Amino acid sequence: MEITRMKAYEVPVIESFVESIKELNLVYYASDVAKEMNMEFKDEREYGEAVKNAMDICLQTNIPIEGNFKKIYTCSCDGISNDWKLSEVAYMLFCLYGGTNFRIPIK
Repeated sequence: MEITRMKAYEVPVIESFVESIKELNLVYYASDVAKEMNMEFKDEREYGEAVKNAMDICLQTNIPIEGNFKKIYTCSCDGISNDWKLSEVAYMLFCLYGGTNFRIPIK
């Protein structure tokens, strides 16, 4: 009789469950935050830069990106656009550093 070992992350059901648990803290949408904060972006590139600013702060302070940011796609009459789900920490960073005039100094 041959026994096959499987790691937990190789089982699709468990992998899906772990991903769902990681997403429980992602309760904000960056697009909603931008509207609340009256942030105006010219295009998706500028919007992406605002999210990247918040991510750069996470990286510089050893806060993991995974579990705090997740890129998603939304569908509307205008077509498909990208958005981001944010944790509470990511939400605060996006509010503070998401403005397009803010640039992270590179170390």
